Amino acid sequence: MATTPEQWLPILAKRLDARMPAIVRLRKYSTDGDAPMPEMGKNTKKSWEAFQKKARTNYGGLGCQSLAGRIVPNAVRVGTARTSPAIDALRIVWRDNRLDVVFADAIMNMLSVRVGYLVVGTRDGKPIITSETPEKVITAADPAQPWRSRAALRAWRDQDLERDFAQVWVPGVRQRFSRPVKTVSGTIRGTVAGDWEPDGDPEVFDGPVPVYALENENGMAEFEPHIDVIDRINLGKLQRLVVTAYQAFKARALKNLPEQDDNGNDIDWSKRLDFAPGALIDLPEGIDVWESGAVDITPLLSGEKQDARDFAAVMRTPIDVFLPEGQNQSAAGANNAHKGEIQKAKNRIQRARGPMEGSLLDALRILGLDEGETIQVLFESPEHVSLTEKAAAAAQAKAAGKSSRWIAKNIWGMSPDEIDEEEADLAAEQLQTLALTGVPGGGTEF
Repeated sequence: MATTPEQWLPILAKRLDARMPAIVRLRKYSTDGDAPMPEMGKNTKKSWEAFQKKARTNYGGLGCQSLAGRIVPNAVRVGTARTSPAIDALRIVWRDNRLDVVFADAIMNMLSVRVGYLVVGTRDGKPIITSETPEKVITAADPAQPWRSRAALRAWRDQDLERDFAQVWVPGVRQRFSRPVKTVSGTIRGTVAGDWEPDGDPEVFDGPVPVYALENENGMAEFEPHIDVIDRINLGKLQRLVVTAYQAFKARALKNLPEQDDNGNDIDWSKRLDFAPGALIDLPEGIDVWESGAVDITPLLSGEKQDARDFAAVMRTPIDVFLPEGQNQSAAGANNAHKGEIQKAKNRIQRARGPMEGSLLDALRILGLDEGETIQVLFESPEHVSLTEKAAAAAQAKAAGKSSRWIAKNIWGMSPDEIDEEEADLAAEQLQTLALTGVPGGGTEF
């Protein structure tokens, strides 16, 4: 079994190259919105390709974005204390690394291209946490805990230096490698594997491999089992657009055209019939104009909507994400439509939480504040996304006897800093009201 960075580099590079086509394909169906065009042939003209592009809708990306909107990390807890040096330090790490954005990017990669990565490093003695894509990073997962890594590789290209770089981690050791962008024959390298040389001495660090994988359920993107449905929707849309385009250019023909005028002169109709709306009006009496009949595209529109409903059903995504008119359904229907997505969100939160907590634990190790306390990343409730949902849930929780702080954290999704600020603002308002009216909470004293 490989143990050193030099031994792991060719193994991981080969794995990264092998999965690259699948990642590129999934990226086209989701974040890039560049799904393969329907009815594509080898001799397709550019004009037809431009028309085909109008037939694509980014259903995969819409489904992933809708689900990601219910997976929102917003705070961190260390042990059971409300304040401690570790909590204060992690709040600074969260702020300085913009972890609300970093974690959101990693979650989106998990949903849209199977896996996202979090990499922990240092800069000027401070922890740096970044989100990395599966196009650049790969790990050798621990079979018992897949979010932990036996080894990891990150590869990138520096266009200014015209060199490729790779960094390999194994427990306790990090080694950088490099190579020229071009091969000996002068061609640009298209794979990660091959011709790497050590770039500097190995670096030693404490702890496990600081690269964490957020892997989606069954190792598949959210929409991956349903790509055929997306292709079917795009093909149906193309067919509708073709029929509609032909309707705009109906076939017309002139019947009973005389060959000579009243004076016996031959008529050159190609000169008399200009390409203008008035040409038909100027025709002599007795000439019939034939026009092809209209085609009813209502069945095509209905089929397209049904395909969208099928996709929403298999994705367990509310139909209004794909069909805005679906917002007009009943309240009960809307609640049922959201249940599937909420359950999915809860499952994905549990899959993403472990890697996030591991990255924050590494940050505490770098700061020398790892005291063995349990770290927990907190998320906004996936049940309450809109302001209306949160307000209704907050009122119900208050009636059930929940504390204001619990409601602010678990329903409104406020971070500890925001809760502290809100409590301070409320206290200031009460003091101001007391000073102006002489009665706590306002009103007039009788």
